[in-house]
Amino acid sequence: MSHRLLALAALLSLPALAAEPTSTSTSQAFVFNDPNSRDTVAFMLDAPLEVINGLSNQLHGRVEVKGNKASGKFQVPVKSLKTGNETRDGHLQNDRWLDAAKNPDIVFEFADLALPAALEPGKPVKVQGKGRFTVHGVTREEPVEVTATYFKESAETKNRAAGDLLRVRAKFQIPLEAYGIKRTEALVLKVGETAEVSVDAWGSTQFKL
Repeated sequence: MSHRLLALAALLSLPALAAEPTSTSTSQAFVFNDPNSRDTVAFMLDAPLEVINGLSNQLHGRVEVKGNKASGKFQVPVKSLKTGNETRDGHLQNDRWLDAAKNPDIVFEFADLALPAALEPGKPVKVQGKGRFTVHGVTREEPVEVTATYFKESAETKNRAAGDLLRVRAKFQIPLEAYGIKRTEALVLKVGETAEVSVDAWGSTQFKL
């Protein structure tokens, strides 16, 4: 066999390195900024005389999934939280509670959160981990339980939004006094020590912040 044929045979026997997947090939970013304001951030405060429920439909953020890890950041404007009572909303925004003037946003961020399984279309993945919350100017690490469901773009998903979608549902508790929130001193009106919070939000590879 000629030297040229030997060289060609050796070249063909080499592994196709360019075809091997890399970790960056699995990276995907989802932006949370629904132009139709359909995302929900709900909270519940228990008090002796009533249960206070609040809601915001303004959630903004970004999640990047890279391999089996996820990182992201979410923000909710304090002034977007509504309880159905304007006077109570004003109390919520004052300096004894969330102090919207000095701390306009509630922030949740996390980095390299391990996913127990790969994201497959239509299959929810439950994640338990910790993230950093910033509320009332105080930042703390808190446990959080998240269910993430990935949807590849299709004719059906386009009814919700264009692009690949990521639905994130989460539940967690915010210990009020740990964040410097001063509850009403009158015992009969004082709310409980924690706020129960739930999130249901959709991110898209096509949304923009």
